[in-house]
Amino acid sequence: MRALILHAPGKWAWEDIQEPDGEGVLVRVQQVGICGTDYQAIRGCQPFFTYPRRLGHEISVQVLESAGDLVQGMYCAVNPYMSCADCQACKRGDTNCCYGLSVLGIHQDGAFTRLLRLPAFSLHPSTSLPPAILALVEPLVVGYHAVKRARISERDQVLVVGQGPIGLACALMANAVGADLAVMDIREDRRQSGLRLTERALAPVENPEIVVREAFDGDLPVTVIEATGNRAAVHQSYQLVAPGGTLVFVGLYVGNFEFDDPDFHRRELTLRASRNGTHDDFCAVMSLLENGTIDPSWFITDRIPFTEVPDRIKSLDGAQGCIKAMVDMNAAG
Repeated sequence: MRALILHAPGKWAWEDIQEPDGEGVLVRVQQVGICGTDYQAIRGCQPFFTYPRRLGHEISVQVLESAGDLVQGMYCAVNPYMSCADCQACKRGDTNCCYGLSVLGIHQDGAFTRLLRLPAFSLHPSTSLPPAILALVEPLVVGYHAVKRARISERDQVLVVGQGPIGLACALMANAVGADLAVMDIREDRRQSGLRLTERALAPVENPEIVVREAFDGDLPVTVIEATGNRAAVHQSYQLVAPGGTLVFVGLYVGNFEFDDPDFHRRELTLRASRNGTHDDFCAVMSLLENGTIDPSWFITDRIPFTEVPDRIKSLDGAQGCIKAMVDMNAAG
């Protein structure tokens, strides 16, 4: 069967590989979402990535061989986070912090091929959700986990900085718990996306504290979720948290984060990182989708046949109006 391999930044190759055998449930890949991590790998600036690699970690599949509760023909979302189950973090239930965490499409080969064998525990079946929505579950889990880490409650003042797909997922989940929400992004098209979730989509002007206070009736937000991974935005976000509030880092940049320690103590801030998500987070997001609490269908702005990925994917990196590009794998050989 054919697979698409990224051999070096910007260097794609179609290769024939063996169909998977051994352990795991045999599945056929249906849809694969393109993520910021994928674009970074293509550009050559993803810190956890090695080449050559088969991309694809936002995945929906169809079960080809029944296994336990998984029945042939079922469509499933995939949890691409493979944890060891034996380290201190895993034993505590924090599998997303596993010392040896391996993510499909990043640390090991992903879904840019026709067939996979996956552990049964990584498959989350649905009888009502279509494959394209199931492929959105993984980025939605990232947003869900960030909101859970922030411990957001109804009517809490929340600012989400960055309105790319992960920032939108954070805002969507904050909305679902009834937060008093505002969003911020430097790009007009992304602020327009944020307006789907709140009336307050802010531009980071020279002094963003002014516009943020205007949005919250003179207050600063008690929770700021930073979802850009941009160094300047990360340091700016720190200044926008209310005293006693919480700053959650979802975006990632390579470098140090520094702050003034007396100011940190004076404001008694809480800093939290948020990484990926857990099995329970996947179950929770599946429930939110199936009961209609959230509808992320509008995230999908671009659709690409698998055969056209090498020619089209670069043009979608940072493209105006593009939220989520979805690859249709039914053209896979």
